[in-house]
Amino acid sequence: MSIDNLPHDVFYELCKYLSLIDIINLSKTCKQFHILIEKDNYFWMILIQNHFGSKLYHRYVNEIFQNKKNSDYDFYRTEEDKQKFEKSFRRYEGLHVCNIWLLNVLNGKDNSDGYIAHKSIVKQKERPRTNRLKMSLTIEELFEYYFNTNKYLNKENILEISIYKLIYFYLIQSKRLLGVDLFAINQSCTPNHRGCFNIQYWKHEYDINCLIGRCVRLYSVRTLYLGGIKGKFISILPGIYEIICRIKLDKNNEYLTYYNERCNKNHELEKCVECYFYALADHGLDCECDGKKLNFDWFESNYLLHGNQYWFNQTMGYIKVFEVSNIYFGFRIRSDYGYRNVLFDYIQLNIIE
Repeated sequence: MSIDNLPHDVFYELCKYLSLIDIINLSKTCKQFHILIEKDNYFWMILIQNHFGSKLYHRYVNEIFQNKKNSDYDFYRTEEDKQKFEKSFRRYEGLHVCNIWLLNVLNGKDNSDGYIAHKSIVKQKERPRTNRLKMSLTIEELFEYYFNTNKYLNKENILEISIYKLIYFYLIQSKRLLGVDLFAINQSCTPNHRGCFNIQYWKHEYDINCLIGRCVRLYSVRTLYLGGIKGKFISILPGIYEIICRIKLDKNNEYLTYYNERCNKNHELEKCVECYFYALADHGLDCECDGKKLNFDWFESNYLLHGNQYWFNQTMGYIKVFEVSNIYFGFRIRSDYGYRNVLFDYIQLNIIE
């Protein structure tokens, strides 16, 4: 039998055992394989099912393009809702958008978009207008995502690509932001932002075991103001995502004397260290991991397990996205008095069932 006469079902079965690189190379071997791999929807639907399982297959093949858009009313995003939230936001003018940690994370200094998203989620939790929010995506939104992330695609050549190939590549694509590319949260701002230090974080350190050899060291300083980092994922497609932070713990002897002085005055301070993580999707839900989990016991047990030499992945929680969204997030450490530090490598979103 000639390879040109190979039944499609046999070809699909063979491709189950091939890596993505193998499949791309196979598409270059003959015209028939090229057409099947580049343009056949069914081929990529089979790959999605084989590589990601039946639940994600159902979500991204059978469901997501068929669901209607959620209404602004269900999302608390009507014009009336937004006007109320905007009015509430205007109470925090000037330095408050930097000095209040949550507003800082939500980029309140730039605009009210993040704050409106936060208030919408709060209202959905307090008084849900529906229990039927669904994940929804249009083909136009999928194309727009690729126009913004791939300079080689345009309105003409993207039509030659199977939409399920685009979905497959989105599912395997790394959704990761480096700590050194995030921004500082420094709450020691002054009126009209004349003394605003909320600029890109400058406390970088070299570490050969982190992703690019540089990371960020986080600790709270001796003042009352709290430090941290924040960032934003742009145009995340609908789905459920696990939020992972790759971190390492350290005890900074430079601040040991200061830490001991404070603890001698108040022994309760010995176990006061805590971290806090918060994220929200502007058309989805939020995720919070607070000091009840990321506390002294968490720090000491992981320090005992990993020491100050080894990086580890810390799951911060899970976030659900119903429509194409930006995801705001922030991470901080406090009450450590400079002694217990967190080194931050990157934050990553993993698609889950």
